[in-house]
Amino acid sequence: MNYKTYFDHLEVHVQDIPKYCNLLLKIFEGGKSKVINENGTSMFKSPEGLFIEIKQKMSSQQSIQAGFCQPCLRRKNAKLFIEQQLNFIIIEQAQNEKGNIYFFKDHENITWHIKDYLEKDLNTDW
Repeated sequence: MNYKTYFDHLEVHVQDIPKYCNLLLKIFEGGKSKVINENGTSMFKSPEGLFIEIKQKMSSQQSIQAGFCQPCLRRKNAKLFIEQQLNFIIIEQAQNEKGNIYFFKDHENITWHIKDYLEKDLNTDW
């Protein structure tokens, strides 16, 4: 059989679904979300067509770095965007051949990082 696998969506479990949908709208500077079931589970679609399903977290434990974690984005002026638009504190900084990378935790204690450049780097441009 010659079936291809296609990316469908990522999933995130959080305490406050509507607040998280609003955060994603700010991070991606647009997109849309809609409630997809009676439990309040929502689906967010970024302007570039990335889908993120937002579900209610079943445990009160903090988010941990296990399984799928640390969403990575690229944008110019990432540091200013994180600090001034999202109002989050940068917790770590790294660098690669293209530029700086800034790590921050959102209000659900999920760690994200944004590369401070637009072009793809050696890790994704092959």
